[in-house]
Amino acid sequence: MASEETEFKHESLQDCDTIVKYLNAIGEGFQSGHLTLANGDGREMEVRPSGLLKLDLKARRKDGRIKLSLKVTWKEQEMPDDIDSTPLTIEPKRD
Repeated sequence: MASEETEFKHESLQDCDTIVKYLNAIGEGFQSGHLTLANGDGREMEVRPSGLLKLDLKARRKDGRIKLSLKVTWKEQEMPDDIDSTPLTIEPKRD
């Protein structure tokens, strides 16, 4: 597990189509279990979402401005070497 603190931050103005592409890429990364975040200036961070993840979604309207915040958090976990990763099969008894 990583014990050091690292941070990746990006802020820019984008159109809706570009935001949709970013959200789709994030969704694919969550589905595959691997996301690489990178800026053109060489900053890069890799994350591997797994296990139970906490989703925090907030929306706010104030003075004609909308803010939508999406936060997903999880704990990094290393898989112990002695854990059997073969799939478990359970079948009910049939008469």
